[in-house]
Amino acid sequence: CGCAAGAGIEATLIAVDLSGYMINEDYPPSRLQCQYECVNLITTVKTQNPESTVGLMSMSCSAKDAPRVVVTPTMSNDQNEVLTRLHTLNQHPHYPVQFERAMEVGFLSLKNRPNKHQNPRIVAFVGSPLRIKAPEELIKFGRTLRKHNVAVDIVSFGESTTLNAPILKRFVEAADKEGNSHLLSLPVETCPPGGLADALFYSPLLADFSQQFN
Repeated sequence: CGCAAGAGIEATLIAVDLSGYMINEDYPPSRLQCQYECVNLITTVKTQNPESTVGLMSMSCSAKDAPRVVVTPTMSNDQNEVLTRLHTLNQHPHYPVQFERAMEVGFLSLKNRPNKHQNPRIVAFVGSPLRIKAPEELIKFGRTLRKHNVAVDIVSFGESTTLNAPILKRFVEAADKEGNSHLLSLPVETCPPGGLADALFYSPLLADFSQQFN
């Protein structure tokens, strides 16, 4: 059927960073483009199984707004829809990431999935400093995600690899259930020539898929 070996049925919500930091070119050609290539890779992998679905959310918004799910993660298996919407969003990077609220919105969008056989997962890209207002509440929410079997993968790059490392590590550890959640930290000096997507391909986040090529 062309499914990745060992890969189950998943409903995956990809949460992206569209802050002003993403126009930086320290990860060539830019953080935005590297993030796009990673989303392309993840949607390619996740849609190998026709029963799996993928969605897209922008975590960046003003303080008075809420992060937006632009492609519902429980309804679509269309990789092109996700990439087209992301290309449009990439034209206007601006607002900071509202991480806590984004995780809550992501959880709700996955919680009511019609197909309960799907394993819910949030894959978040963080390439900017986070302003976590209530760290302990975020850790508590991580445990809520664990209780509801919602896996969390975070790809941290840019300033995030140093400034956000402690809180992201604690959050992923709180959400983790039997090794289903991961934090991939990629400082610019450790990024391979192939870019973020190359590092992501061989990371634990996509281990089931990349093993086919080893």
